[in-house]
Amino acid sequence: MNIEEAQSVQTDLLRIIAEGAGVAGIVNILAKATELPVVVTNEFYKVLGSSHQDYPRNSFVRSCINGTEKNPGLCQIKLEQSIKLAYVFPSYIKNETLGFLYIFSDASDRMDIKDFGKIASLVLTIQLTKDKELLLAEKRYVDAFLFDLLYGNIESGEDILARGELWGWDLSRPQCVLVFELDDYDYFTEDKNLLEILIESVRFVMKEMGENPILTKKKGEVIAILFKTKGSKHEQREYMKLVVDKIQSLAQQRIHARVLRLGIGRIYENPKEIFRSYQEAKVALELGKYSRLRTPFFEYLGLARILYNHDRQELAELYQETLGELERYDSAHNTELMKTLETFLSHRCDLKETAKTSYIHPNTLRYRLKKIQEILDLDFDDFDTKLNLMVAFKIKHLKVSDIDE
Repeated sequence: MNIEEAQSVQTDLLRIIAEGAGVAGIVNILAKATELPVVVTNEFYKVLGSSHQDYPRNSFVRSCINGTEKNPGLCQIKLEQSIKLAYVFPSYIKNETLGFLYIFSDASDRMDIKDFGKIASLVLTIQLTKDKELLLAEKRYVDAFLFDLLYGNIESGEDILARGELWGWDLSRPQCVLVFELDDYDYFTEDKNLLEILIESVRFVMKEMGENPILTKKKGEVIAILFKTKGSKHEQREYMKLVVDKIQSLAQQRIHARVLRLGIGRIYENPKEIFRSYQEAKVALELGKYSRLRTPFFEYLGLARILYNHDRQELAELYQETLGELERYDSAHNTELMKTLETFLSHRCDLKETAKTSYIHPNTLRYRLKKIQEILDLDFDDFDTKLNLMVAFKIKHLKVSDIDE
């Protein structure tokens, strides 16, 4: 590429920015100039503009292996079963990466592509900086509104509806809140980037499902206000399970070796109740850590949500008074009577089913149960006794108090 050609391309790119054509305009100019597929992503590899048929807007460029020994500007990109080659040019300002420009080519050493990329990456930095400033300005207003909404700081329902309309949200529709959380989140590590990938994964799946939720993030959480779209409660619950499964599957592909947790609040008709759904979702998320539920809905947690909000010291005392003696006996005699009792209760006190599940003879089970009754000085025929025991085990598994200490 000679000086005149370089100046012509640079002029065209700057004109595109001045006309407000944005990233899409930059991609079109480069695709025509190079006659090659061009992709622009943000710093999290989400596609902002593309002329490549395999990478539409809002998809992700994944599994990049940057550089080769002879050509550090060339990268290999896995696409299903094949590997594509592309020249990658980072766009950054003051050591902050704003995004990446990819020019796809099978040639391993093309100086003209490198020249195009160097010119375009500088112009792209101007555009991405401008876009980021606009997004941050809007985000400050949106985040302030959502903070007030999620913490019940807005008293007027009409005010909520009016402010929601500014961003195209019809908050008069029934809605519920979903909270996603990365386990052991640490803001001062790469986790903040993983959180961005998570929120983009939620947005991508929701859009694919035809949803347009309200999304925000805070302190390791991705919060989604999802509008009710199904008629019956059962249909909505099954639909939300499907959505959540898709999000978890996609997030697992993009965020390796990290546990993703979630909780779902109840559906409310009044926008003033959104904050309740948010608090419920957080409780469901916490209780989901200790339950076997794949999708923790607050309304189906039953007794667990009552125990979670109860006085911790009182719960610890109830546990110790109910099961403490048996736990100490197991520890002193190296037995598993606690396990036997829990299995017995979970199988509705059915001797045959408990023995079968525990792989022991029914007579052995009868002996153990008799021993348990002697240690705890109780009668399994009493309904209140069985209820107290089940509550005690629930307290232990929820870990809402320092029972293990």
